[in-house]
This record gives sequence, C-alpha cells and structure tokens, in this order.
Amino acid sequence: MDPYRIRDGIGFVCFEGRTIILDVTADRYWQLGADAGAALEALRSGATNRIDAQALARLRALGFVEPAIATDPVLSGLTVPAQGPLPPPSGSLLEGPILPRRGDVWAAGEITLLAFTARAVLRARPLAAVLDRIVMQRTRTRAREDGPGLDILAQRFARLRRLVPLRPLCLPDSLAFLWFVMRRGHAPRLVFGVEAFPFTAHCWVQDGSLVLTDALDHASRFRPILVL
Repeated sequence: MDPYRIRDGIGFVCFEGRTIILDVTADRYWQLGADAGAALEALRSGATNRIDAQALARLRALGFVEPAIATDPVLSGLTVPAQGPLPPPSGSLLEGPILPRRGDVWAAGEITLLAFTARAVLRARPLAAVLDRIVMQRTRTRAREDGPGLDILAQRFARLRRLVPLRPLCLPDSLAFLWFVMRRGHAPRLVFGVEAFPFTAHCWVQDGSLVLTDALDHASRFRPILVL
C-alpha cells in the first residue's frame, strides 16, 4: 500500500459507532462510521498494516488523507496542522479566587475592539486563513517577565467581555482572547471539541490543563477534535 497521511487541517475523534471529523479548510464537520476512525487512527499511529482499503479509499475521495509525499505548504494551501494533545482540563482560571482589577479601565476599549474585529475577520476570511495566522503569531510570541499572568488576563477578559453588546460566541470570543494574551507574551492553545450524542461543537482556550475562557464543567463535556 502506498503511504498516506492525514491532511493538515483535519481533526477527528472517535465515538461508539461513529467518527466526527473537522475539516478546517472546508469549515465544516462530518460524521462517518467507525471504520473511518479506525483508518485515521491507524494513519496517525503509523500502524498502516491495519488500514481497511475501502475506508482509506473513501477518506481519500473526501480529501481527508493524501499521499505522504513532500509538499510545499505555501503551494498546497494546507498550513494548519494539529499541534498535539493537551492534558484533560482540571481547572478553570475563571473559577479561581477573584484577582485585582487594576488595568481594567485601559483594557476595556481594547477588548471591545477585539470582540468586534474577531467577528468581522471570521465573516471576511476563510477559517483556515484565520487559524493559519494564529499559528504564525504564536511562533513569534515571546514570553514577558514583567507582564500580567494568564490568571489575571483571563478574568479581566471575561469580566470586560460581558460589557460588550455582542452575543457570546465561542469561536470569535476565543480568537479575541488569544489576540489579547498573545500581545502580552502568552501563547495558550485553541481547542475545538465536540459531543456526539447529540452532535454539538464548541471551542475554548486552554493552557496546560487549565481552561482560560470557559467553566471547567462545560469544557469537560466536549472531547477535543483539534488543538492548535
């Protein structure tokens, strides 16, 4: 069998009897059978001798896998690889002790602008392009020794975001938060998660095992499908 790889921008998670797939390039979720999940898991682990040929053929026809050859990411346009697993969430910085509010006045206008900007960017640009930029910004982010920590920033963002007259939406609010903290030298991870029964999708920002933009019990309901 010729070597294949999971295409960049594809995330998946297996549930009993079904596989949920996120295709970032197409900006949509798919639901396939358990055989698709087994084939994707075999490709991810390198156990290619266990791949069902029919399942692989369908995954290739849908564009979820591709021949494992050297490609130029600029020419292919597929530059949003998953960044590896995170530990399961064990706490939320939004549910810790209330921290000092110094700096809220200066951050209020910035958070308002970021919340509106994130919604405008997602309407104007493909999701893959938006996430590509997040990944590139993270590589340029440098830690600062004198700035506020993620605990203060997470609480500040949540507190001031509630004052912005926009309906809460997980993806634009997560992007706005990432921009807010990356400007201050932090580079947490963006997590896309799903439930299968019934299907529900969500995303949040996480650093290690700590959730930064959601309550622990809510984020824990979802199984990560893609981590950037």
